[in-house]
Formats: sequence, C-alpha cells, structure tokens
Amino acid sequence: MNKFSKTMIAVLLLGGSVSTASASSVITDITASGPGLGTFSVMASPTNDKGLDLTKVFDSIDPITLTFTVAHSVGNGGSYDVVESITNNTGTAFSDFHLSIAGPTGASGNGVVFTSFNSSTLSGFTLDSPSMDQSSPFNATGPRDLNFTGNLASGDTAQLSFHLKAFDPGVGNTYTFTITQTPTVSPIPEPESYAMLLAGLGLMGYMVKRRGGKSSS
Repeated sequence: MNKFSKTMIAVLLLGGSVSTASASSVITDITASGPGLGTFSVMASPTNDKGLDLTKVFDSIDPITLTFTVAHSVGNGGSYDVVESITNNTGTAFSDFHLSIAGPTGASGNGVVFTSFNSSTLSGFTLDSPSMDQSSPFNATGPRDLNFTGNLASGDTAQLSFHLKAFDPGVGNTYTFTITQTPTVSPIPEPESYAMLLAGLGLMGYMVKRRGGKSSS
C-alpha cells in the first residue's frame, strides 16, 4: 500500500490556498490496494496545482482500488486533472479497461464525478459512452464510470488521462471515495474449442478434396 508523502500533502494544500480564497476541497491522501497491485506512486504535477501524476503496475488482471481522502480547503474548486501511467505486467493483453467511482455523494446529490467526459483518454483505447448513475446525474456534472475498449499488450504501458470533481466536506470534515480500475482480457479458447476447430477444418478440407475428385472424373 502506497501513500502520499507529507511533502505531497503540503504541496496540494499550499497550491489550493494560493489560488483563491473561495471554499473548496483538497485531496490530502491517496492509497492503492487490491490483488492486481504491483507498484504504485503518486506526485503532484510540477506545473499545475490541479494536477496529479500517478504510476501503477498491474501484476494480475484483478482490480486495483485507489482510495482518496478529501478535506476542506480553499482554492481549485475540488477539480483535478489526473494523468496516470499504467503498465501491464500480467502476461496477458488487456482488451478493455474500466474505472468506477464509489463513495459518498454530496453537493445536492452530485458527489464525486468524472468531469469533461469526452476529453478522457487511454492510449491505444477508445472511450465508450458513459454509463449513467442515478445518484450523480450525467447531465448535471458527469458520470461515475469510464469504460475503454482497445488493447494493451503484456509488458506495455498506456497513458490514462481524466478529470475529477470532489465536493467540499466543510470545515473540520473529511471523507473518502474510491476509484476501482479493472482490466479485462479477451477469453482464451478452451482446448475443446481448438479440437472442434481443427475437426471442422479437417472436414472442410475433406469435402473440398472430394468435390475436386468428382469434378475431375
């Protein structure tokens, strides 16, 4: 399990405090867990006080969950631009990739959501249509799921980019939300399927050969 360093927390708090004097929220901690987790690291963007740069390695196709802690602050309005480097170290190519937010809702039911949906990207993948969440209306703020279809070969790395909006918990309060990231792979045919395929090809070859013999006679 990996956490922000104290320096990282200070950077985020300072970055928010110098932006404006308006009440807002700030992400003060991120941890990573789950059976698919290999390594994980996070740092603040050196050029953007609203940015987070993450690095993650999948050692299996099992999900990895990021847990975010949010506190009251001032500054960037609770909006974050997230860039993540994802490495597939599972031995199997990814065919789809899914992100799902879970956690409290607030701010009139809008809660934590993905914003600027159409600008979400994952290199080598195509963004699917958003899935609606009744607790967080898409036409109000954004969806709570991102789904991508594409390919990430084993040993390769893809760049993920998305945008978050977290509501202000109020002075003295904190809350947590999670983003679960789940890769999926194309199903591998069972040995019986290969046997049936070979049998079918053999039958087709026999029929073609037999028809050819009849034509020549």
